[in-house]
Amino acid sequence: MRKPVLEIKNITVETGGKKVIHDLSLSIGKGEIHALMGPNGSGKTSLCFAVLGNPAYTVTKGNILLDGKRITALPTEERARRGIFLSFQEPPEIGGVGVSSFLRMMAKKHAEDPRAAMKKADNAAKELRISETFMERYLNEGFSGGEKKKSEMLQLAAAAPKIALIDEIDAGVDVDSLRAIARILKDAAKNGTGMLIITHTAKLFSALKPDRVHIITNGTISASGGPALIKKIEKGGFRAHA
Repeated sequence: MRKPVLEIKNITVETGGKKVIHDLSLSIGKGEIHALMGPNGSGKTSLCFAVLGNPAYTVTKGNILLDGKRITALPTEERARRGIFLSFQEPPEIGGVGVSSFLRMMAKKHAEDPRAAMKKADNAAKELRISETFMERYLNEGFSGGEKKKSEMLQLAAAAPKIALIDEIDAGVDVDSLRAIARILKDAAKNGTGMLIITHTAKLFSALKPDRVHIITNGTISASGGPALIKKIEKGGFRAHA
């Protein structure tokens, strides 16, 4: 494994007075693709919120490090500025802000090379067969589920983050778009973005082979391995790894 960019060290997370993550550890290196799978309510999304610094999710134990520096106490905005990106399971609608304008803002604010990042976003739009009309619409306003997922991929390209947390990007997406998304994710990894990709199913990984696969149950990692672990889950379910 390469030198970790993101290190999650024995964290316990609470929200609403309830523990949702228990003594969990995970490391992601530059350009690595990690799959995170598990049953409903196992803590997948909660982990992402904790890493990004959602104030509703409190790390009561352990630490989160980015490039070897503790970010556990930093606000969400600062974590994003330092290179953490979250693709939401349910992206919010932002009225009055066009998609293209938002992408330019993201590239300028987050990418080391905004011009190169916008070129990546343009290439991603072509991969996804996104029209100019789409680019001028208000961000996610009136978008279908699949359109919202495409919008998230454009934002990933524009932000050019060090670490991308991708939450169920395959939900509501057709087969052709899923293949395009896999190519965009591969390109981002090739350019150094480490990824934690959350999914309930393995369909995305038929086109995108992860370096590591993790199973989360009851708020902690119960199994880790290579891509072969996905086949075991497909055959025997999550219970065998609880």
